[in-house]
Amino acid sequence: MWLDSVIAQARLEELPVRSQTRRELAQVLADEATPLGRIALVVMSDPGLALRVLQQANQVEHRHFSREIASLEDAIQMLGTRTLAELERTAPLAETVLDAQRLDHYQRSCGRALLAALLAQDWAELDRDRVPTEIALAALLNNLGELYLLAHGDARINRYLEMMARVQVLPHEAEYVTLSESLEALGYRLALKWSLPEMARESMRGRNARHLRPLCVMLATQIARHAYSGWGRPGQWSDLRLVAELLELDVGMLCDRVDRVLDRFNERAWLYGCKPLDALPLVTGREEARMLARPCDTAFCLAPRADDLARASASLVPGVIDDRERLILAWLRGLHRGLGLNRVLYVAFDPLQGRLTAEQLVGTDFEPSFNRFSLALEAGGLFARLIETPGALWLNAANRAEWIDQVPVDVKTLTGVESFMARSVWVRGQPVGLVYADRRAVDCALDVRAYQGFMQLAALAEAALARFG
Repeated sequence: MWLDSVIAQARLEELPVRSQTRRELAQVLADEATPLGRIALVVMSDPGLALRVLQQANQVEHRHFSREIASLEDAIQMLGTRTLAELERTAPLAETVLDAQRLDHYQRSCGRALLAALLAQDWAELDRDRVPTEIALAALLNNLGELYLLAHGDARINRYLEMMARVQVLPHEAEYVTLSESLEALGYRLALKWSLPEMARESMRGRNARHLRPLCVMLATQIARHAYSGWGRPGQWSDLRLVAELLELDVGMLCDRVDRVLDRFNERAWLYGCKPLDALPLVTGREEARMLARPCDTAFCLAPRADDLARASASLVPGVIDDRERLILAWLRGLHRGLGLNRVLYVAFDPLQGRLTAEQLVGTDFEPSFNRFSLALEAGGLFARLIETPGALWLNAANRAEWIDQVPVDVKTLTGVESFMARSVWVRGQPVGLVYADRRAVDCALDVRAYQGFMQLAALAEAALARFG
């Protein structure tokens, strides 16, 4: 597989530092009175340097640190300024190793990463998080997959970013067309290989959106993306609304905080070759509600891929995959890439709590709200019925009038669609979960062929899961 090949060859040393970083770091280190926070900001402004500092610090045994180092301040203190300067001096320069197009994209990605880190730290401090700098570092590294492919020189990432320049294109769909895997999956595998801190690693997994600290990282990454796109991307008001809820702010107060962080970032925007970013546009409550209720548009629908479907079917034969998590991911990949279903998730059933909670998701990397899928069976409607009795449902135009009122309000709000497929999963006579799929956009309708494939893969997966109890 392409992803396995990339990971096997990946070297952290490929990520360059920027010439602006070299000049600025020399200036701050020349003054012995420079505060640690100022030095950390320079390092945080360049993900390539931050990665080197972090990895080097975690390789040093030190009696004062009983666990991994997960903030740049601690890492810099551990190494000292002389080692910091040497790490920067021996790193390749982006302006030397990247061609003009890659350099432009790389600088923009670095800028987005810094903005995400600044947003995440501001929100963590407001929420009185114990270690805000740990969350900031995780946000800085959250787009590691994108940064690495740009440094590595894979042409696919250029095509992805060119497609993402079109405001109406969603990241999931751009990945589907231009890449063999999601950038989130690539970033997570790189984070494992390079032994990055747990917070940075786990914030790269969509299923962890149910936990507050990784969710803060994911949302900061999203808001930074929206800001860099000029505040015109689909989903931005949903993301802002979720941030406001988490921080217990109204949207107006949140916008003020975002704008203050933008002002701070804009002081450094020139370092990334970009103009100062625009402030959030002012909207009324009525305009916000209209934007939240607007159906998701799409530039194109995902095409089914017969080779991916065949590969998934073969992998779901009992005994082929000996790891439960890998099996579920192979199943969901078959639904996503094999059948062209945009969003697919496996929801685990906890009989003690009477709750369905998202366990694995594919095609939803950039949708923190969706990734928080959780439903109490007492309010489960159709989903509760599927857990109580083995069965499946394809909600569509023909049966919508009959069934739509039995779809829980929370699910309607979360998914934003009126057509989806769902099937309960039973193992050894007991319900263990539920699989869900949709095509997100109204103009990309589900069809009979997709439903048949959905049911076939579910039956194979259910049989394979029986081996794991």
